[in-house]
Amino acid sequence: MFCDWLNELQRFLHWGPVIVFSLMTCVTWTTVHVNAMWWPPAESFNAAINFVLIVFFNLITLYHFSMSILVGPGLLPKHWRPENPEDEQFLQFCKVCDGYKAPRAHHCRRCKRCVLRMDHHCPWINNCIGWANQANFFYFLFFFMLGSIQSALIIGFSCYEGIYRRALLKQGDTDGIRVVLTLRSAMACMYSLGIVVGVLLATLKLMQLQIKAIIWNLSEIEGWIVKKAEYRRYASSSIGIAIPTFDYPYDMGVWRNILETFTPSNDGINWPVRPGCDQYTMTREQLAQKVQKRARTRTYRCIASATGYWLPILSQGLMVTICMPCADDPRIVVHKGDLVQVTRVQEYWLYGERVLSKREQKLQKKHQLKGHIRGWFPRCCAVEQFDEDQSAGDTVDVTHNTDQKKTKTGSKIKKRKT
Repeated sequence: MFCDWLNELQRFLHWGPVIVFSLMTCVTWTTVHVNAMWWPPAESFNAAINFVLIVFFNLITLYHFSMSILVGPGLLPKHWRPENPEDEQFLQFCKVCDGYKAPRAHHCRRCKRCVLRMDHHCPWINNCIGWANQANFFYFLFFFMLGSIQSALIIGFSCYEGIYRRALLKQGDTDGIRVVLTLRSAMACMYSLGIVVGVLLATLKLMQLQIKAIIWNLSEIEGWIVKKAEYRRYASSSIGIAIPTFDYPYDMGVWRNILETFTPSNDGINWPVRPGCDQYTMTREQLAQKVQKRARTRTYRCIASATGYWLPILSQGLMVTICMPCADDPRIVVHKGDLVQVTRVQEYWLYGERVLSKREQKLQKKHQLKGHIRGWFPRCCAVEQFDEDQSAGDTVDVTHNTDQKKTKTGSKIKKRKT
């Protein structure tokens, strides 16, 4: 138990939480400094309330930020299997965790575990957002937004009054001058104001995404699955193939969805579903999409090596670097002769999974294989490989048919001679 908490505390030692703490410290110090001149707490009751709100927003934001990290999203136990072995056919198997993925659970390559109702991996808390900590993450965003609005107003009005009062001071009007800014404090105010406005806009966007996820009880990953389900049925109907309709099973109504987020009534594995659906409605759709994905997979053979760098300007050139994918997926190292199962194709990049050798497969089972095997690599390093066995089989069939024709022709000639 102590080791688990120690591992969670280590999550604070990451660039995401460090940047958040640094920005909050900078903005809070500037806000308190100028507020002491612009609206001193001892001046009136309203001024005291304003100062109390500054402290409250900072403390409550730090609390929910820390809890989002420490509580975590909720992890599916390793080697997990459903109670009924017959249900395993409806679930995907995770090779890394050596167990089945529960409904709504997904594997996070950064956390290296299967996460319950995974929404996304957030670099700012260095953890996933999921079943257990989504409420804390929403509270963090909400109070962070309110604190940012208050700080922006205080710093903005203080900067305006400080600059305006300095002009009056030069004219000899010293009545009512409260905010006096030096060059250093003015620069700190402008810097903090720029930070708080930028962070506020980003927070509003994240709030929009989280509100949508909570109201519809639809995680970011599940949103992709639903879109692919709609497209799969549209594409099938266009060629005359009918597929049963897909109903998203976890939308229980706005109020019930909100309660399931802030006061969950489930264990993160077994979820309440809509009438006409069951626990495996979503997982069966995922398996069907995986089958289609494998059908679209193309095998590429590497004709050159790739370093796995994000900016391979020296090894692959300028255009490959400029046109890199706008995604945080990893880049993989490939060597000449490697085979890669490609599922996504761009003009200059390919996304796929490298085919492992027998030795690498043994290392993977022991969790000793280093580096990513699935990710992006430059397209110029590989060429598509067609099925040689099928081509060879076609050649054999043609030869066999030709031999049969020759045999039949020869027998006819012999009959004529006789």
